[in-house]
Amino acid sequence: MATKQIRNFMLLFIIIFGFQKCANQMSPPGGDDDKIPPTVIETYPENGTLNFNEQFVEFSFSEYVDKNSIREAIFISPLIDGVLEYSWTNKTVEIIFPDTLKKNTTYSVIVGTEVKDVNNRNPLAAPYILTFSTGSKIDSGKINGKVFSNNSEGTLIFAYKDFSDTLDILEDKPSYISQVDEKGNFSLVGLGRGKYKVFAVKDEFKNNVYNIGEDQIGIQSDKIELKSDSSFVSNLNYFIEIDDTLEPHLQKVTMTDKNHFVIEFNEAIDSSRLSINNFIAYDSTISKAYNFKKIFKGNKKNQYILGFTDSLNIENSLYLNVTEMFDLHQNILQYESNSFIPSDKSDTSGTSIDRIETKFGRNTIDFLKPQFEIYFNDTFDPISAKRGIKLETDDSVYVPIKFNIIDDASIRISTIEDLKPKMKYFAIVNLKYFEDLAGNKIDTTIKTRLLTINKFDFTGALGNVVTSDKVNIKVNLQSIERTGTNYQIDLKDDSTFKFERVVPGEYLVWAYEDKDSNNIYSSGLVNPFKLAEKFTYYPDTLNLKARWPVGDINIDFN
Repeated sequence: MATKQIRNFMLLFIIIFGFQKCANQMSPPGGDDDKIPPTVIETYPENGTLNFNEQFVEFSFSEYVDKNSIREAIFISPLIDGVLEYSWTNKTVEIIFPDTLKKNTTYSVIVGTEVKDVNNRNPLAAPYILTFSTGSKIDSGKINGKVFSNNSEGTLIFAYKDFSDTLDILEDKPSYISQVDEKGNFSLVGLGRGKYKVFAVKDEFKNNVYNIGEDQIGIQSDKIELKSDSSFVSNLNYFIEIDDTLEPHLQKVTMTDKNHFVIEFNEAIDSSRLSINNFIAYDSTISKAYNFKKIFKGNKKNQYILGFTDSLNIENSLYLNVTEMFDLHQNILQYESNSFIPSDKSDTSGTSIDRIETKFGRNTIDFLKPQFEIYFNDTFDPISAKRGIKLETDDSVYVPIKFNIIDDASIRISTIEDLKPKMKYFAIVNLKYFEDLAGNKIDTTIKTRLLTINKFDFTGALGNVVTSDKVNIKVNLQSIERTGTNYQIDLKDDSTFKFERVVPGEYLVWAYEDKDSNNIYSSGLVNPFKLAEKFTYYPDTLNLKARWPVGDINIDFN
C-alpha cells in the first residue's frame, strides 16, 4: 500500500512539473524571428481624461518589454521635477510621479521608441502619447512637423512657451517635449495658446538640455504662435546638425622629409581662405622664422601638405605656428603652436599623377564645356606644368585647352571649344615638366583615355513650386548614389523649374527660401537666435532614366 501511494505521488509530481514547464514563457523553437514591434494596448487614465487627480499613470503593452528600456523612453510634458518610480505587473507598468501634478494643467506622457520587447529587441514603431488634464478642459493646441536626417531615431522636440530674449537652451529645460517616429515625424500635443520656440535636438546625454558641440540641433524656420487653445501649426521642417561654434585645431604635424610637412586638423578647413601665409616654421632656440613655399590637399580627411625649402637644425626646438585659420562654419583659430620632430631625410621620389577626376566618373567627360582635374602627389611649377599637358583626339589632333590651378599640386583642364559626343580623347602628361621643390622630376609621359558622354545619356526633371513667397526660391536635385552631386536652379517667375542634362540615377528634390541670397541653405543660429531658412521636400524619390525626363513634380511649401 505504501509503495502504491509513493508511485501515485511520483506520477502526480511528474504531471504537475511537466504542466508548469509547458506553462513557462519561451520562444517557440525554429520558425521566423519575431519582427512585430510592441504596442500600447491600454492606459490608465484613458486618453482625454478630465479632472485627473491621481499620482500615477499606467501603460499595458501587447507583449513583455525590457524594463530598463522604458526608463529611457518616458517623457512628460510639461516637465515635472524629481525622479519617477516604476512598478511592474506582468506587461503593465505603473509610473509614479514624485509630486502632485499642477492644477488645471494638460499633461502629455510620451512613451518613446526606446522601448523594446524582451524576445527580439523590437522597438516601439512610433511614440505613444497619453494626454489628460488635471482640470475641466484639455488644451488641444498642436504643433506637427518632420525632422530630415539620415538617422533621426531618438531625436527629441524641445518646445519653450512664453519665451523671452533671456531664454538660454544651454541651461533651460523645455516646457514641452516630444519625440520623432521612425520616419522623422513628430507631434506636440496638449498645448495652450501662446508663443513658442521649438527645436529638434538629438539629446545625446538624455538630460533634456541642449549640449552645444555634442547634440545635433535643428532650428525653426517660422515664428510659432498658437492663438487659441485649439490652434494647429503644421509643416514645420527641420534639418539637424552639430552647431559648430568651436575653433578648429591642428591635431598632428609630421615632417616626412626635408621638403614636406604633413598636417592634420580636427575638422574640415575652409580651403578658399587657406594659404602658405597661415603657417610659419619657428626655431625657438635661435628665434628664427621660416616661410613655406607650397601647400596642397592631402589624401586623408582634413589633411594638408606644406612644401619647404629651408634647412633646419634638427638639434633645436622647432614649432609649427598657425594663424587665422577658418573652419567651414567660419570659426577662426587665431593662433596655435605645435612642436614637431624635424627630419633630415632627402626627398628623391619626384612628382607623379595621383588621380584624374571627371564629373561622370570612369574617365567620362561632357562634350559641352568639358573639364577634368588632374591631382599630383607633390608640388610643381605651374608655368612649366602648362607645357607638359596636352589633350588630343583619337587621331592625334591637338585640342586647345585652358588651365586653372586648384592648388599647388592639382590643376583643372577645360577645352576652349566643345567636343564631339561619344568620342575618345587622350590627356597626355609629360612629367619632366613637373619638377618638385627638391629638383626631382620623372622623365616619362602618361597617356589617359577620356570618353565624351553620349548626348542621349542625359535625363531631366521639371515641375512647379507652390508657395506664398516666391522670393529667391532655390530648387535642388540631389543624388542619392553620388555624394556631393547636387543640381541647383532658381525658381522661374511662373513658379516652374526645369533640370536639364542630368546624369541618370536616383534623386531627391527639395527647395528652400534663400533669404540671405548666398546660394547655400542657412540652418539658423541658437545664440543669437536666428530663424533657419524655410525648406520642403518632394515626398517621392525620383528614378531618372536616360532620355526619359520626369515631369509634374509638385513641391508645396504650404
